[in-house]
Amino acid sequence: MTRPDSRLDRFIAALAARPATTTTTVPVPTRTRLAAALAARPVAGVRPGGSARALVRDHTDGGKLTHRVKEVLAGILGTTADQLRVDADGDVGIRAGSAIIFVRTQDDPPLVDVFSPLLTGVEPTESLYRRLSELTNGLVVGRIYCTGDTVWASIPVFGQDFVPTHLLLAVRAMVELADDLDDQLRREFGGSRFFGPEASGLVAVPDPTGYLRDLARSGANGAGSVLVDLLADRGRTEELRMRADHGDWHAAARLAALLAGHGHADEAERYWRIAADQGDPRARDELAALLAARGRHDEAIALLRRAVDDADWRPLPLLLTLLTEQGRVDEAVELLRQRAAGR
Repeated sequence: MTRPDSRLDRFIAALAARPATTTTTVPVPTRTRLAAALAARPVAGVRPGGSARALVRDHTDGGKLTHRVKEVLAGILGTTADQLRVDADGDVGIRAGSAIIFVRTQDDPPLVDVFSPLLTGVEPTESLYRRLSELTNGLVVGRIYCTGDTVWASIPVFGQDFVPTHLLLAVRAMVELADDLDDQLRREFGGSRFFGPEASGLVAVPDPTGYLRDLARSGANGAGSVLVDLLADRGRTEELRMRADHGDWHAAARLAALLAGHGHADEAERYWRIAADQGDPRARDELAALLAARGRHDEAIALLRRAVDDADWRPLPLLLTLLTEQGRVDEAVELLRQRAAGR
């Protein structure tokens, strides 16, 4: 059984392997400045509740944006603002495996940019620009682009009505993205990563689940889904179970995958059914596969057949396999004819 992946996991996994167009490797030069200011999509200023409220209030009431950002980063990294690693441009640096992440702040207009030089020493070819455009189109916010011989990734955070949680999420996303994507792109286009193969570990980002819980309770769009993925990645089944029992289909699906992976088939069936009943096609297919593996072929076939009868042809391959294994070849052939006829 495969577990549903987070949006970021799906994005990374979708990178198709291509032969490298260049093989040049050069020492990492001094980081160049960004070519132009990035436009940030405004986000609603949601005030989290609970333990995060004081932090949000402290960092949204007055003061320069640069100071507020440094205070938040210090909290993320478990240090103090005056101990942050700051370069000559005033950017805070965070190491993430073979990548380096910078956080830059500007006050006029107010903007925070979380960015990373993924590769340097690359040849700016048409195939490179095309790939970077494809990757950018797959991002909800941010972009991946090339200036000179350097490939960059950037996630902007709106500085007006600054919300610390948004910066925390941007840093977390970039930590995950940069350390994987620099390897992927280097295999395709050559060049050099910031730290190279000798890199080890990454600067720890403390548990952001408290922020996410508060944000999700406040109704922030997408916060609940990000929280569920984080809880699942860390194996927190009890909190996932509580969310699933209250109707969160995404939590139910992620919990089912964890339970199935640990051999708890009865519980996995229950939670995949919760997600499937709310329209999650992946959970439906996983539930059908589980039922078939437990010898309940008729139930599995009936489940998939209902989807096909509703003109959802995605589970057709699995349905045809189960029908054929049960000797119901005529039904399988008829379904293929219906599919070919577009019915």
